[in-house]
Amino acid sequence: MAGKKVWVTWLPAGKEAPQPEGALKALTTVGLQVSGSLWIDDLEKMAWYDLGTTLQDPTQADLWLIAGRGEDFRSARYRYGLSLVTAMARDGRGTGFPILCLSLDTVPDAEAMPTLMRGLRFLSSADAGWAAKIAASFLKKGEGPTGDFRFSATGHPYIGQWFEVGPREGEWQGVMFGVSGEGKISHHLVGPKGQLPEKSVLEYATQGITAEVSGVEYTAWSVQNKLGQNDSYYIKVEGYPSKVMFGGHPGTDQAEVTILSLS
Repeated sequence: MAGKKVWVTWLPAGKEAPQPEGALKALTTVGLQVSGSLWIDDLEKMAWYDLGTTLQDPTQADLWLIAGRGEDFRSARYRYGLSLVTAMARDGRGTGFPILCLSLDTVPDAEAMPTLMRGLRFLSSADAGWAAKIAASFLKKGEGPTGDFRFSATGHPYIGQWFEVGPREGEWQGVMFGVSGEGKISHHLVGPKGQLPEKSVLEYATQGITAEVSGVEYTAWSVQNKLGQNDSYYIKVEGYPSKVMFGGHPGTDQAEVTILSLS
């Protein structure tokens, strides 16, 4: 536990908002190395990407702590950005990379969070021993959500917002990706995982597939390229879809889909 590095993301903003100094001191008191930054609410410039790359670096953090009030954890914009950072961290560090949340007032229902953040452990700052519990968490084997897919994101004002999906094991016989009404797909590529390709050859690409799942309408694109463990499907999305779906190509026996809520 000694020397473990905690990266703190502080969500509250504004003159009347709680300040992080007390929480940072509590963490250093229990022997943790603490770094961090204020949350930048700028989806338009994809500010979440810088935090995601920081957490992917093992030299920067052994644990990610998100601190905020109930209103912060209810913000759709915050939840969207935090979902994409979570996706990047889990993809880069493994599903066991520890992510904890510190509630500064009312502790929210963890199961009411977006899909990728469900099951995260919430601690309350009203508990005098919350920092010690974070220190003790390093003694436990980290566990995170698992699935047969990889999901990550890349974002930059010059290249746009891209989602990345691929199989964790085995092979996909084609793939489909769709977004809810708040988002729009504008491009797609296939290439090596973890590296957005400049161009690629797409097999039997389709656009504008519409489907309704649980009362939500999605617009999807697809390709029939075979994807292995080291391959990914990249989808450029304009806007901020509250939900995305992906799965096997509609014309195969792998046509089951996964739904992720992002906000």
